[in-house]
Amino acid sequence: MSHASGLKRINTRVDDPAARTCEGLQLFKEQGETECQVSSTVESQVQVNFLMAENIVASCLTGAVSQAGADLTNYATSKISLSQSMEKNYETLGSEVKKLQALRDDYEREVKKHKMKTTTSTYDVWLRTVNRALDKAKDLEDRFKEDRKLSSRYIHVKRRSSYSGKLEKMIEEIVKLVEDGKFLGGFLVDKPLEPVLKVSAPDIKGFPSLQRPLEQVLELLRNDKLKGIGICGTLGVGKTTIMQNLNNHDEVAKMFDIVIWANVSSERSEEKLQEDIARRLKLKLEGIHPEDVARTIAEELNSRKYLLLLDEVLDSIDLEDVGIPPNKNGSKVVLTTEFRHVCSSMADRLIEVRPLSTNEAWKMFQQMVTDVVDLPDIEPVAQLVAKECDRLPLLIKTVAGAFKLKDSVSEWRKGLKDLRKWPEIEIPGLTELHSFLKFCYDQLKDDQKRKCFLYGALYPAESKIYTDYLLECWAAEGLVGNVSGKRRFQDARDEGYDTLKYLTNVSLLEKGERMIYVQMNNSIRQVALYISSQDPDCKFLTGMSENSSDFLEENDWQQAKRISMIDKKLSELPESPNCSMLLSLLLQRNSNLTEIPQSFFESMKTLLVLDLYGTGIDSLPSSLVKLTGLKGLYLNNCIHLTELPPEVGELHCLEVLDIRGCRISFIPFHIKKLVNLKCLRVSYYKSSNPNDCPDMEIDCNVIQFLVKLEELMIDVVSYDHWCNEVVDVLRQVGTLENLTTLRICFPKSEVLKGFMQHSPSWKDRQQLTSFRFFVGCQNRKRPQILECFKYKINRYLRYCLGKHSDDSTICDLLAETDALELIEHKDILSLTDFEDAASLKRIRGCLVERCSKMTTIADGNNMTEDRVILPNLEQLLLVNLQSLQTVFWGSLSTRSLSKLHTLVVTSCPILRKIFSLGVIQQLSKLCKLVIQYCPQLEELIEKPYRAGQVSPAFPCLETLILIEMPKLRTICVDKSLAWPCLKELQVYGCPELKSLPFDKDSAANLKSIEAERVWWEALSWPPNVVKEQLQPICNLSQLSIVQAAMPLIRTDLKYECI
Repeated sequence: MSHASGLKRINTRVDDPAARTCEGLQLFKEQGETECQVSSTVESQVQVNFLMAENIVASCLTGAVSQAGADLTNYATSKISLSQSMEKNYETLGSEVKKLQALRDDYEREVKKHKMKTTTSTYDVWLRTVNRALDKAKDLEDRFKEDRKLSSRYIHVKRRSSYSGKLEKMIEEIVKLVEDGKFLGGFLVDKPLEPVLKVSAPDIKGFPSLQRPLEQVLELLRNDKLKGIGICGTLGVGKTTIMQNLNNHDEVAKMFDIVIWANVSSERSEEKLQEDIARRLKLKLEGIHPEDVARTIAEELNSRKYLLLLDEVLDSIDLEDVGIPPNKNGSKVVLTTEFRHVCSSMADRLIEVRPLSTNEAWKMFQQMVTDVVDLPDIEPVAQLVAKECDRLPLLIKTVAGAFKLKDSVSEWRKGLKDLRKWPEIEIPGLTELHSFLKFCYDQLKDDQKRKCFLYGALYPAESKIYTDYLLECWAAEGLVGNVSGKRRFQDARDEGYDTLKYLTNVSLLEKGERMIYVQMNNSIRQVALYISSQDPDCKFLTGMSENSSDFLEENDWQQAKRISMIDKKLSELPESPNCSMLLSLLLQRNSNLTEIPQSFFESMKTLLVLDLYGTGIDSLPSSLVKLTGLKGLYLNNCIHLTELPPEVGELHCLEVLDIRGCRISFIPFHIKKLVNLKCLRVSYYKSSNPNDCPDMEIDCNVIQFLVKLEELMIDVVSYDHWCNEVVDVLRQVGTLENLTTLRICFPKSEVLKGFMQHSPSWKDRQQLTSFRFFVGCQNRKRPQILECFKYKINRYLRYCLGKHSDDSTICDLLAETDALELIEHKDILSLTDFEDAASLKRIRGCLVERCSKMTTIADGNNMTEDRVILPNLEQLLLVNLQSLQTVFWGSLSTRSLSKLHTLVVTSCPILRKIFSLGVIQQLSKLCKLVIQYCPQLEELIEKPYRAGQVSPAFPCLETLILIEMPKLRTICVDKSLAWPCLKELQVYGCPELKSLPFDKDSAANLKSIEAERVWWEALSWPPNVVKEQLQPICNLSQLSIVQAAMPLIRTDLKYECI
């Protein structure tokens, strides 16, 4: 029976479901019978199928499955149809699969071609679906081919129909995917902005001078209140390297939606800066009016938390004009610059980058020249080469790159010689440095500022040029201040200070501690010397090496405007050099120079500055009288000089005379003729050695003739003699009406009182702007409190061995004092014992030492609520106070101690409490707390008196140091307090301190813990991972603090001139 006739027969019986079902099953049997003629091996299985079919037919005839018959008939029909179309479906699937693969491959080639673009999300979903569908089709094909190998067709009828159905569904899916793949709107779009584009950056691990500023910037980035951060330093110091490492830092990528890098130096225009930013943001500026560019950039950034990195900014930029919106979502701007004024206008915080340490510089140089430095005899020369690089990474990289190809010591020596002649001899790679420094010089505009800068090159590279002294030299040469005789010396200083500040702001000079001194690095100095050599008006002569003893030729003396032979181991000078043009002669620190020829100054009538500091001379020649225009004479520390010749009195133009540290007995008589003298520094010296030179009689009346004197420093060496003559001296000093600066000691408060009552300079408080008064002691001890400040303090008092009866005079002085050292006061119980506590309002720094009766610094219980104590105090040092029980007691008024930044307490044997809860609330600005050698102290912050009373914390505390306190049990009982700014913790010699009141969460900024390993290991910890959190930042030592001998207060700074 044919398939067609069978189907026809079924269709004619639609009125009888049972008959239709039987006919269908009979047809199914016949179909199977026809298809199973091929193999006899399945005969038995076929018979079984026949029997099953006959049974079903019998059942159908009884009407048992009359309703199911219709469904089964349809099922059989569909299966047979599918079985018949399987081959066709298989071929169709293969064709459609090829179409889909081709479409996919075409698209993927487009993706690879357009690397700057990315695919749409729709395309990504489509592609994933395509790949899955193709995998399914491949799997279906593989299974079909495997089953096709079977020889029996009958047993495959059901499976064939199943395959065919699956093929049809697969075809439908693939056809739909081809249709879906017609992306009318395109499937490629611009890539989304990457948060960070990494840049090539040198590795700075192992170089703390570069790592520290990077960590400081990262810390400031975490502060949402700050917007702008400035990284400042001289060219080549490593600012860009720090910025590159900042850009690549993993934490930065997590903190900001986008980081934008722009190098500003090459653009010099807002338009090009805007183009850089727009390019980073993938903004198309074509067709946008220039005035709308800023708005377009701002609209793109408004919703983003951005970090803008501006490298090498040369001048202030109005960022809003560029299009940088002032987002309040934590967005930041970090810039690098050589110019401080740029940071002042664009940044909230300034981070200064200093040159590498000497060891760091040598390490970096070694790394860059690789193994060459290990060749025989090269290392000593290599160290000299590295020194010429001024510890600047840019120079180290450039010079090391040139020297790494030299493999013989002769080549290194020749290279070193050439390097020292730069920029006279061009050195490859250093052109940029020379060009930039020349640019900075040209930008000075003012010719006087240029000469002031060049003057700094007279001093050895990186030597300390003391500010007061340098300003005096500038004033002597007429570079600052009015050159007329009527000018005030203080006005010249003020103008000179502004110039000096400007030169440090543009990185031509480096600012030292508290601006007491400045320095010029070797590279800048070499450029300055080169510039001066091209300008006849600035002809300089200096030795090329610090230890050079090269003697100047006669022609050199004749042509020079300024000669500097500082520290050159000079032992002799020419008899009578022709120096008709010479303005400044600097011969200081040549201790072997013991004699100056008698006619040496004969041809130096134009000389304005003569510096013989630290030479070995014991007398001055008679030709000194020829220096009729001399304005500055420096003989300080000429320890063999015992007298000044009468010729000094003929130097009528002299304005500055410094004879401290000589063996001259105070003020020689002929100095009274120096009627234009404005600054005098002398030592009061009387020798007790009978074999020494006889003392000259002191005539104090000389002082009253110095009517123009503005600055007087009397450095008392012979204190006992001074006590006998001080009244007469001060009587004369009290007649001076123009004093602005005075440094002197008063053996007793009564002497001070007399001076204050009679001195017109003191009565005019606005005139006497700078003083250092030593009451009850001599003035040779260095003021320790002044070293705590980052800025210069001008009004200082050291008050020793005082009594209550003296305090009224002292209170009048305290009202004008910025820094106080109170030493061994016999009666005082607290600072509030002074009769007028209002006199302490000006105090910014206070050292209290060996006041044996003092029990507290301020007792709020004995003060009225509105009485303010020490509202401007920033630094407080308490040393060896035998009766001190607590630092602050009771509650103080709101403004009291509100600016306290640093508190150091040392060697107070009965101290049990630092401060009460009421006082802690006042110390919101406290950044550093150091407590050491206080054996009875048990608790740092007292526990609350009442349940529920919360102990206040220190919101700004950054450093906490606890040393040698054997009974200290707790820092703070309340462990829930936050220590948001704490960065550094040091604990030594505190065995009873068993736990810490914070963890990594409550002290999130903690960066360093220094302690003894034994103590650390014995600490008890709560049941969490606190110890593991803090362990990585620990620096644990086997030594105690006593063994380690860690100094906490620096004592290595030198005095400034005033």
